[in-house]
Amino acid sequence: MRPSNSVWQGNFGYWQNSFIHNNLLVIGYTAWKGFQSFGQGAVLCDVDTQVTQSTITNFDTVPFTLQFLPCDLIGFYLRSQSLSSSIISSIFPAVATYNPHEDILLVLKVESQIEVTFLHQLKITPPDCYEQVCKRWSEFQPSLIP
Repeated sequence: MRPSNSVWQGNFGYWQNSFIHNNLLVIGYTAWKGFQSFGQGAVLCDVDTQVTQSTITNFDTVPFTLQFLPCDLIGFYLRSQSLSSSIISSIFPAVATYNPHEDILLVLKVESQIEVTFLHQLKITPPDCYEQVCKRWSEFQPSLIP
């Protein structure tokens, strides 16, 4: 997913890697908390593109919301976003086999565009992310309160 001429991409680069890097702790926190409550699933990250600056740096915050999609709701959600059934069916093997102790399935949504990213062999695991966020809760709150 590479939106052309996006204001908030900064130098028209591939913004997802930087976004994930800058927000990995809260993404991992959401993944682990969701897994503990619902089992296998994916983290949905809905990124707000209503940014007024002409470029985004590592110091700028990009508004986004996170939620965990349990395995049994992923197909329903992706179909509601008008993704083809072949794309949806290709995602299910990853959902069924990923290791929630080490990996994260991330669904990035920007306007009507969706990208599914498999985060594997992370330096900081989802349980570690969860622990870090809990220890430093004041840094992340109120953004993680539903």
